[in-house]
Amino acid sequence: MGRWLNVAYIAVVIGIGLASIWPNLTVRFFPTELKAPPHSAPLAASPALKPGPITPEVGKVNLNTASQAEIESLPGIGPALAQRIIEGRPYRSLEELDRIKGIGPKLIERLRPLVTL
Repeated sequence: MGRWLNVAYIAVVIGIGLASIWPNLTVRFFPTELKAPPHSAPLAASPALKPGPITPEVGKVNLNTASQAEIESLPGIGPALAQRIIEGRPYRSLEELDRIKGIGPKLIERLRPLVTL
């Protein structure tokens, strides 16, 4: 009987603990409202809302001069692949990346809008 009391006690303690942290485990969404500045064009004409390919908001990564960390920030590029890209410098065209082990035509097309030479 003492064993069941210990199990029941542990269950109650865990239940109280979960009940106390449950509000912190849920995702909270805050209402947002889009307002255009008075001097700007309507929101529908905003270039950020036009359909099309995704382009980075910051400058492109130059594969001939970028640091390893900058190259690793590209999608699909890890530390080993970034090191191989650095070792293969200089590049005259993006297609030259195809000679690097681990880079194929699909990754080159994914990188095309994000990099420069």
